[in-house]
Amino acid sequence: MTERVRVTSPRTGETRPRMRWKVSRDIGEQTELGAVYVRSLMRAQLRHAIRTCGLVGLVIVGLPVVFAVLPGIGAVEVVGLPVTWIVLAVCVQPVWIALAFWQVRAAERTESDFTDLVERS
Repeated sequence: MTERVRVTSPRTGETRPRMRWKVSRDIGEQTELGAVYVRSLMRAQLRHAIRTCGLVGLVIVGLPVVFAVLPGIGAVEVVGLPVTWIVLAVCVQPVWIALAFWQVRAAERTESDFTDLVERS
């Protein structure tokens, strides 16, 4: 009786290299999935922008309300200038600068997270 011999390829045990489908490819080829990723990035940035605009609006609306509620503030002078002018000229500018800095940092952080997600997958 003859012995049976099994003939196999030397590559049988090897795993095939898988082509990884990258998110950046979806974005570059403008697939539906890529569009979902880009929309999510844009929504996150829009949320940050709306928050910043809301805070700016609070300051713009809040100061006249404070001045209307406390009309005596307009009569107070410091160094020959009304306090309301000093508040508008000196105190509001740091608020604008802080809000602008916060907005830029939030946008950069969102883009960085998005880039990490795209490069990781």
